[in-house]
Amino acid sequence: MFALIVFLISMLGFFGLASVPTTLVVQTGLAALLIGLTLVAYLWSRRLPKNHTIQPWLKLTVILTSSFLGWHYLYWRATETLPLGFGFVSMVAGLILFLIEVYGFITLMFGHFINVSPLERRPVPLPVDSALWPTVDIFIPTYNEDILVIRPTVIAATQMRYAPGKFKVWILDDGGTVKKCTDPDPEKAAAAQARQAELKVLAATFGAGYLTREKNLNAKAGNLNSALSFTEGELIAILDCDHIPTDDFLLNTTGAFLVEAKLFLLQTPHNFISADPVEKNLNIYGKVPSENELFYRIMQPGLDFWHTSFFCGSAAVLRRSVLNELGGIAGQTITEDAETTLDALSLGYTTAYLNIPMVSGLQPETYSGLVIQRVRWGQGMLQIFLLKNPWVQPHLAFVQRLLYTNFTIYWGFAVVRIFLLLAPPAYLIFGLNLADTDGAQLLVYAIPYLIASLIVTQYYYRDVRWPFISQIYETIQSFYVTMGIYKVLRKPKSPSFQVTPKGEQLNAEFVSSLSWPFYVLLSLNVLSLGFAVYRLFDPLWQVGAVAFVATWAVLDLFFLLAALGIMLERPQRRTEPRVPVREPVMVHINGAVLDGVAVEASRAGLGIVVATNPAGQIAAKPGDVLQLEWPRQGQVIQAIIRTMYTRDKTNHYLGVEYCLATIEDERFSVAFAFGNSTQLEENNRARYGGKSIVGGLLFLMNLALRFGIAHFINLIKHLCDRFYRRFIHSL
Repeated sequence: MFALIVFLISMLGFFGLASVPTTLVVQTGLAALLIGLTLVAYLWSRRLPKNHTIQPWLKLTVILTSSFLGWHYLYWRATETLPLGFGFVSMVAGLILFLIEVYGFITLMFGHFINVSPLERRPVPLPVDSALWPTVDIFIPTYNEDILVIRPTVIAATQMRYAPGKFKVWILDDGGTVKKCTDPDPEKAAAAQARQAELKVLAATFGAGYLTREKNLNAKAGNLNSALSFTEGELIAILDCDHIPTDDFLLNTTGAFLVEAKLFLLQTPHNFISADPVEKNLNIYGKVPSENELFYRIMQPGLDFWHTSFFCGSAAVLRRSVLNELGGIAGQTITEDAETTLDALSLGYTTAYLNIPMVSGLQPETYSGLVIQRVRWGQGMLQIFLLKNPWVQPHLAFVQRLLYTNFTIYWGFAVVRIFLLLAPPAYLIFGLNLADTDGAQLLVYAIPYLIASLIVTQYYYRDVRWPFISQIYETIQSFYVTMGIYKVLRKPKSPSFQVTPKGEQLNAEFVSSLSWPFYVLLSLNVLSLGFAVYRLFDPLWQVGAVAFVATWAVLDLFFLLAALGIMLERPQRRTEPRVPVREPVMVHINGAVLDGVAVEASRAGLGIVVATNPAGQIAAKPGDVLQLEWPRQGQVIQAIIRTMYTRDKTNHYLGVEYCLATIEDERFSVAFAFGNSTQLEENNRARYGGKSIVGGLLFLMNLALRFGIAHFINLIKHLCDRFYRRFIHSL
């Protein structure tokens, strides 16, 4: 608290000091000093333990120096550079750019605020007497997902470690409602009936309950609320149907509800074991930290410090009595999770966040699937602000109102990114004066602020987000999220809930049909670079300003090429992703026993590294049947070799598919792959590790050139093939 008070007082003083005008010479020296302090604080913090007594002061240094540079830059922009004398169009364009820069400073300040003192909770132990443990209903809502996606989640949920008779798993089938099973279209009705029958068998086989309803009203929220009326557990654990829980999920989450009477929600991270379209199509899965890690590893603990961590739709436990008081899961917006949290906070209840990964989930595999997901999130957060304004809700602390406002402001990144991509063409092609300044001033005011912002990003997020990766994600979302925001602003109640596609299979490479806006943006970008070359030799143009904006355009070029690389969809044939493991396994094959190590696992199979004979060979081939033995667990399962190759002179890799003969075999396969939360944590940490700003820039350039060019090669091939077919057809 002392550090927070010092922070607030110092910020007021710094903002006043940062509003003092400076000459170029003074600004140069001041910027060099502050950048130096920021860099020293960052580098020093990396060398010290996180709990070292000097760490808060290093954080304060980073906050104050970067905030000073940012505010000083904005003050200079507002008082000296607004293009008010260059015509109406330039004035409007210049003011828009200035507002975008104000938005950037606001997000910087929110970043500091949220990360001032992240709260790292530990699980609250349950009482020794299990009779005192709360009863739990585990809801697994499903709509149209493949049974193979749902199956491991149900299996894992039914074998969680908890007091017998104290928990019950429920499949909530919104794809088998009465309305769907009696659809006028016989094919649709038959498909719904068949799916319903499959899920009933799945539930019965593994000891789960099955629930459906009359009609699909209010999407996921309606499905959950319908189930509330048929169940009676004190707590409700909610798992998306692709979120496979670890066996300690309930042990780690339910204890908190016994010691905090006002606790409504305990949220845990969404941990993903499949590649999103960025990772898949740029071939960076497993090489860089997962995108979700920034929010779940860094931001949610920061929000928890301010009592504003919120429900994320899955991997969470909620108190039934509060849901009853609320009238169930909220359904006025399409982000029912964050909306429900706001409603509960408005009644004086609290939330908590436990930063332990305990689910293994799937991400959308295609760019179109990602767009559906992110547009829904952006629209829903804006709906919450418009329909349930946090500033008029009762019982909220000022900080909670502020941060719920930030949840909406955040999605403005899409609009901002569009304008930032259009700014260089506006200046270089159309000659709009966006700022009344020159290259020397930009060098001593803008560049130091940009450098400080990059250092701040490294300071907070280095282990979980490489430089410039965020900008790639922002670029690919920019156009469609902006369109979604526009629709909500026009009609706040118009968006409808769309399920994010999961478990998709892609058998061929193709260019996404959603690519076209980025062709337009890229064309403008390339054209602006051509104009930049011309402007550099035009005596009527300021060389420094042209060079600055041209550099900006080059960076945008890399973002756009990388974005188009993502929109070249790569094949996705594996239906069940495998996770890294490390466990001794004995392989019995063709009369021999080989010592092996399981290195990756799924419900359906295993990846094993086995030692070869002195000749570097192994007496096996694809299609051979073998027996796997786990010595430490005493488990034996038969399997078939599907793939094999030589890793080095002494080791072979075997990809095997289980022959799951019994329910116990399948239960073991799920538990072995997904049941250990410690293994999930280790898998995530194996992907951590920062990259320097220069290294991140080079990485971006490599991705852009490799995969952006591949996009256009594929596009040209496709167009030539279409032309050739039409030509042949016309003969």
